[in-house]
Amino acid sequence: SEAEALYIEAVKSRPSHAAGWVSLAQLRTRRFRQGAAAGQVCYQTAERELKRAGKKPSSYVYTAWAALEYKKAGNVKKAKELFKSALQVDPKCSAALLQLGQLEADQENWSDAEKCFEKVLKCDQRNSRVMQAYAIMETKRPDGDSRKAIGLFERALLVNPRDAGVLQPYALYCADLGDIEMARELLERGTQVNKRHAPVWQAWGVLETRYGEPEVARDIFQQGIWACASLSGGQSGGHKCARLWQAWGVLEAREADYAAARRCFNRALDADNRNVATITAWTRMEENIGNYDESRHIFERSLKQFPPSSNEKIALWRSYEIMEQHAGNISAAQEIYRRSMGESFAVRDDADLVTDSVELKIEQQKQEKLLPPMTEVLKKSKEMEVSRWDSSSMRGEVWLNDGSIEGKVPAGVLEKNQNKKKKPNGTSSSSSVTDEETSR
Repeated sequence: SEAEALYIEAVKSRPSHAAGWVSLAQLRTRRFRQGAAAGQVCYQTAERELKRAGKKPSSYVYTAWAALEYKKAGNVKKAKELFKSALQVDPKCSAALLQLGQLEADQENWSDAEKCFEKVLKCDQRNSRVMQAYAIMETKRPDGDSRKAIGLFERALLVNPRDAGVLQPYALYCADLGDIEMARELLERGTQVNKRHAPVWQAWGVLETRYGEPEVARDIFQQGIWACASLSGGQSGGHKCARLWQAWGVLEAREADYAAARRCFNRALDADNRNVATITAWTRMEENIGNYDESRHIFERSLKQFPPSSNEKIALWRSYEIMEQHAGNISAAQEIYRRSMGESFAVRDDADLVTDSVELKIEQQKQEKLLPPMTEVLKKSKEMEVSRWDSSSMRGEVWLNDGSIEGKVPAGVLEKNQNKKKKPNGTSSSSSVTDEETSR
């Protein structure tokens, strides 16, 4: 919250500073795990403030916004439009090309993804992140070339031999090809060059879980937790260690040591109480051994940790519903579905109200700006202004009658005039004030 307050002060003092808005949006959507709307409003404001300040659009804003639309909101079309907007501002923006290539690869548009990666490497031949993404795409491609993928991994390691982020997917690909020993060597190398890289430790432990001995896997998980633990992480080691505890819990569940598995899952949620992988694995274990009440308790407790209609909460609602279906509780599954839909509709209604009020305010501001000056109105209507008065000083109704300006005398003025015309004995004058006499 303190970081958020500082970012808010930064964008208040300099509203056209793109980096401040991007940082605020990423803090809210990644760290606070708020919905996509929380980030969208930051990016929209950044775009508007840049225009208002007379500055050119920012490729940085568009790239971060596109990533939000794709990963958080699931809007592929909008994400592509924003990536293209970023590339219009900066045709050589490597971040936009990299993420657009990854998007196209996820959509299985292999040739489009390859064009994006090749375009970056044409300008920046030492971009190891692009080589990594390009190699991963080749491993997923149905007609992908394994030699080409391995060559790209090796090129990336030549650029940065200590890049654990390249060693980990390279090792997993070797394991898929059946070379388990090579995969072990690469993962061990990754833990040596970067001891605090939790995904490498996790991948190594999972590899030993599947192809090695449980005791070796346990030892790797423990070493990884010790290496990745933060000083303020407590006994669980902190946020980075959550994935290691989760993988260790899966190992213990596989070995039918359910008490040890529960301890590991508890530690994982202590390190990160919104770790969906841990919640899913734990509830699935309890379901498999018939502890449906415990599984329900975990679901109900975990659902309270997520904001309404977030992607994580939607996934948990769906897993909860499937669990009840597997248990044969159709009525309970239907009730869970109704609860999830009711929450979704309530959030959508609130968002619509906010959106409508904001759009109405923006439209009013637009109309005020679109109102032309009086001189322009007169010029277009070919009329001539002969007189003007302040309507706020007119206390009665005024109208035109055959070219003459007429009006009613206000009630207070009329009563005052009548009092002046009264006789000393208190009787009123025989003359009456008619409507024609009061007209002006």
